[in-house]
Amino acid sequence: MNLRGLVLITLAVSIGTRAHGGGFSKLPVSARAVTLGGSLVSFSDDPNVLFYNPAGIAALRSLSLSTSYTRLFPGITDDRLSYISGAAVANLGFAGNLGVGIRSFSSNTWKESELVGSYAQQFFDFLSIGGSAKLLYWSTPPPAGFLAVPEDGLSQATLSFDVGAQSTIRDIVPDNDIQFGIFFGDITRPSIARNGSGDGKLDLRMAVGADYVSRVYDYIVTVHYTVAGDTRRIGIGGEFIALKTSLLDEPVELTLRAGGGGIQASGHQADINGGLGLRVAGFWFDYAFAYQTQLLNIDGTHHLTLRYSF
Repeated sequence: MNLRGLVLITLAVSIGTRAHGGGFSKLPVSARAVTLGGSLVSFSDDPNVLFYNPAGIAALRSLSLSTSYTRLFPGITDDRLSYISGAAVANLGFAGNLGVGIRSFSSNTWKESELVGSYAQQFFDFLSIGGSAKLLYWSTPPPAGFLAVPEDGLSQATLSFDVGAQSTIRDIVPDNDIQFGIFFGDITRPSIARNGSGDGKLDLRMAVGADYVSRVYDYIVTVHYTVAGDTRRIGIGGEFIALKTSLLDEPVELTLRAGGGGIQASGHQADINGGLGLRVAGFWFDYAFAYQTQLLNIDGTHHLTLRYSF
């Protein structure tokens, strides 16, 4: 197998979950999620949580925006791998919160996109419930080259749904909270095959996670577990605010992050990640570097995210 093939297979199975029968690999969205082990299932302070658990957007109290770019494996020169995403969440007051998100992965031979619409509501100040509708789209270009057989490219659009819930135990000790999250993805198990074949059905995904949040010492520790078909992944991570200051009367914070995870599927795979976040007023600049331990001769991936809360 050539290097490019190895990398594309790794993209499909090593950084998240993959549908049985192929398609819609779940690359992590946002640099922060990467450094925290690959998931935000139990987080509620980031618009990108709508990709991991729609219930998490219920706690956002103002319009929140985010955009991310990932530089996938810079050492690959015979393909153009691109991955971008964006998210926006609006607070509707007593009516709940609405969110929209989009992410897109492309290579020379495969493109897939996901458009997400989410709604969440908070109950009793400790429970949030949410759901998402998703439009999944993939396409392949027509064969190219002098000896290529003339035929049209292929494409398919599919509708799918996610649901999730979160709960918070506040002040388990003074100024320390525990947050829990549970998520079920692609609950209708739609087929992404052009002919509707059962071989193209997406696996039902389930994720659970917990965060320990210290408001005294400004740190978060998280652990999460994901199941999709015969794939199991556990991820851990943490972040702490290393610096607090001000600039022109605006708050400035520097947050350091680290984490990783492992997958048990056809073989064991693991990743080690690190990064940081810089907050200036309402802006967050996040960076992450992810290293795949099974790809010894390939550079890691670089993730950049810009967030803003009004």
